[in-house]
Amino acid sequence: MTAAIKYKQGLTPMGYLIIATDGDSLVYAEFSESPEIALEKFRLEHPEGKLSSTQDSLLDGAWIAYANYLERPEELQQIPIRLGGTEFQRQVWNTLAQMPAGSRQTYSQLAAAIGQPTAVRAVASACARNSIALRIPCHRILRSDGALGSYRWGLALKRRLLSTERKLFGANVTVADLSTQAVAD
Repeated sequence: MTAAIKYKQGLTPMGYLIIATDGDSLVYAEFSESPEIALEKFRLEHPEGKLSSTQDSLLDGAWIAYANYLERPEELQQIPIRLGGTEFQRQVWNTLAQMPAGSRQTYSQLAAAIGQPTAVRAVASACARNSIALRIPCHRILRSDGALGSYRWGLALKRRLLSTERKLFGANVTVADLSTQAVAD
């Protein structure tokens, strides 16, 4: 029997968000334009799940961590996660999940960190398929030329997250890295 997937959705300081847990882990966190679009995306990615809007302590704790992310991003790292995806994707996401708030890497550095320095495009693809926003901090990955690259939830949010972390943690990110000129490949 499949456990019910509990979800919560609403507006956060970073935009509209839906999060979901499977009983003991966060399994999904997606920013979206509207509640309807968010729920539809979730159902497409998790068609087997029995959805429930019943609350529990993990879901409530995760929601609070997301709501407070811009002031205390490190709180989200305490929320347990369950990763889907391929073995390679999980390797990339697990490595990303260990990156402290305020740190930065390039796609090339991340590929080297997982022992596959020639897999830069595959690393970028894994980042693009991350379905647990912020908890798997793909926003901390930059292109090797210092440009922002792309971001599943939009470059405006990526810029805002990097800027916030730079202010909180003194990350080595220049204003040029965060400019509107630094766009995707």
